[in-house]
Amino acid sequence: MTKELIQIPICPFCGQEIERPEILGNDPDIVLGRCKCGAVYACDESGKNLGTAFIEALVMACNNDWDRAWELSEDKDFITNVMENYDLVNHFIVPSGVLENRRIAGALYFVRLHSPLPFERKNDLQKQKKSLTESALLTSLSKQKVEELISSYKLVPIIERAGKDKKLVHYLQRLLYSADPLIRARAAEALGKVCGIISRKEPQKVGRLIQTLLYSIVDSAAFPLGAFEAIAEIIYNAPQLYEKYVPYIWQLLAEESRRAKAIMALSRISEVRPELLRARAFYLLKFLKDKNPEVRGYTILLLQKLGASELKEDIAKLKGDMHKISLYENGEIKISTIDELVSSAMKAL
Repeated sequence: MTKELIQIPICPFCGQEIERPEILGNDPDIVLGRCKCGAVYACDESGKNLGTAFIEALVMACNNDWDRAWELSEDKDFITNVMENYDLVNHFIVPSGVLENRRIAGALYFVRLHSPLPFERKNDLQKQKKSLTESALLTSLSKQKVEELISSYKLVPIIERAGKDKKLVHYLQRLLYSADPLIRARAAEALGKVCGIISRKEPQKVGRLIQTLLYSIVDSAAFPLGAFEAIAEIIYNAPQLYEKYVPYIWQLLAEESRRAKAIMALSRISEVRPELLRARAFYLLKFLKDKNPEVRGYTILLLQKLGASELKEDIAKLKGDMHKISLYENGEIKISTIDELVSSAMKAL
């Protein structure tokens, strides 16, 4: 073996050789390991689910303490690193990405707390397995069951477990990384309803989740595609507690790559708190001319919900715009043209 062809995996934080990650408990999707320095790493064989790997590694670093994991922030409480081209079969790093005519696309996501929790290295994996097994016995909804319920849009069993099952929020968070936009939207809706219930007794915990999602949007490499939707749904379900986060979403309008999602989130929140943005309606006027059809479409929806009748003439100028955008409503994604949104807004205003 030459360094150029195959490399032994080492910890990016301490430089020590690491052991092959293992399946913990009864969940074959959880493949994790721990370095001697305290860093935890999760394997993503496809290289396409780094967000999920990040969550798994962080939770294990917290010894499966979901509450503690919610409270932590990257850089302040922990650091991360991603090692690409990892081959789980042979436990090698393959820089070229090809080995024995196989494409090597796996990755190891490393997380190390600034103050690692103490553990006994020899027995650590066994303890983790026992913890996961015992927890599974106490939980009526498994990760797979939550995924099935979201996929079939059956939210009642999930909502009934809100505040009783510590893993429930974690499972819903995982689905915010789904490649399927419908799954992401449904998971965000369920997460919002669940957090609305949790916030009655533990408002600070939900507040920390919103902060984590906002941070992931701005700074994290593990940016969940459904983060905006999730934040909007959480605020929608408990606006009296979390409306203070609306200005943070508003600030993201300045970023072209995040503008459409931010406006969509503000539109959802405005269904219950239009007074938060009503005075800023004229600022949104320029987005009716944005080159991105989604920005134009979501701006029309937002202005409609704000009751901005003084901007009817400006909205009417988009009549005939046949660009299409996706809208999530009642568990389904429908396609509407901007022209249709204009007609609806004109009637409502």
